[in-house]
Amino acid sequence: MIARDKLEEIGRFNKPHGVRGELSASVYDVDPADLSCILVEIEGLYVPFFITGVRTKGSETYLLTIKGIADENDGALLANKTIYALADEVETDPDDADGFYLSDLIGYTVMDDDGHTAGEIEDFDDSTENVLFIVRRPGSDSTFFVPAAEDIITEINQDNKTIIMNLPIGLLDL
Repeated sequence: MIARDKLEEIGRFNKPHGVRGELSASVYDVDPADLSCILVEIEGLYVPFFITGVRTKGSETYLLTIKGIADENDGALLANKTIYALADEVETDPDDADGFYLSDLIGYTVMDDDGHTAGEIEDFDDSTENVLFIVRRPGSDSTFFVPAAEDIITEINQDNKTIIMNLPIGLLDL
């Protein structure tokens, strides 16, 4: 059994991509092709999975082919799960320990300046120059995009995992 203290969180699976079991994954600060395996917590145990193919989809988004995941139904079992790597395989830069990245905001609740909850950041899209947060509406399966621009972020509260933003007028009405 692999202990949690021997693992480092490196990202999370998004959703299956296509019908052959390939999965979209947001992976931070490590190239998944350099790892011997990745691990996912399933029913309280950290289960190893072996990557057989990696394609880049953005600066931190990859399409992963995993041994034993043959179709979209298999892939759906890993959707939205946190991805771990063996801690000794992940380089940690001690000078970067206090860095704060977009990936750190995944799971944060987005609120407007009036205190209304807009949703939860489930990922970000950095495939273009204008990076966008992908925000899931409360109590819904629908998502919307919010610019991940510093000038509209009013406050980030790491303790409460909230981000207060001066959202563009009408954005929440779309």
